[in-house]
Amino acid sequence: MWLLLIEDERRLADSLRRGLEEEGYTVDVAHEGAEGYAQALANDYDVLVVDWRLPRKDGRTVVTELRAAGRDMPVLMLTALGDIEHRVQGLDAGADDYLTKPFAFEELLARLRACTRRVRPMATDPWVQVGPLCLDAGRREVTIQGHRCWLRPKEYAVLEVLMRQPGQAVSRTRLAERAWGDAFNVRDNVIDVTISGLRQKLAHGLTQVGLEEDAIAIQTLWGVGYRLTTEPEARP
Repeated sequence: MWLLLIEDERRLADSLRRGLEEEGYTVDVAHEGAEGYAQALANDYDVLVVDWRLPRKDGRTVVTELRAAGRDMPVLMLTALGDIEHRVQGLDAGADDYLTKPFAFEELLARLRACTRRVRPMATDPWVQVGPLCLDAGRREVTIQGHRCWLRPKEYAVLEVLMRQPGQAVSRTRLAERAWGDAFNVRDNVIDVTISGLRQKLAHGLTQVGLEEDAIAIQTLWGVGYRLTTEPEARP
């Protein structure tokens, strides 16, 4: 599971990062609010842990602006401020849960598990288009400039997840959860084989209509997941 920790206390951030990585999380860390906001806006994190008091942009503002931008990943807010007013303000800003410092690491883990169980449903618009690629969820069909692209069920499911978040990083955990219905028991090689087959079929479909094979690309983000893009990967 891919987590972004936005915490300006560096010793605490380092300690939490190590502990979370030992528990199986992939952890990115930002030490300023503006930096964390930019990272959360650009990537499809499974969950955010956000401190209230941050330089350059406070945690409440980070969460408020992310919600306004349409980013709906679960958020656990941390703070040394324990009064009811600040707890209410944090939740009203869009946080899913609240944890007051100092806290036990086991409680942090429990609250993260609770947050990530409440996964928001994927958008249900039956029509999705990314560049020349169109998906009709009602018919479970994918076309490239009107030409049908024949996909296996899991290839279709993976592509739908990627198309509903174009240009954004999609973690392996999120992909497994959405396409296989199981966030933790899908082997990496199963996802890799599915992605490989999907890439081949998309490339074939693109050439059939006279487009370059990389007009639509599924980019591998090593250690993170995948991203669907209409911009070819830069070559050295």
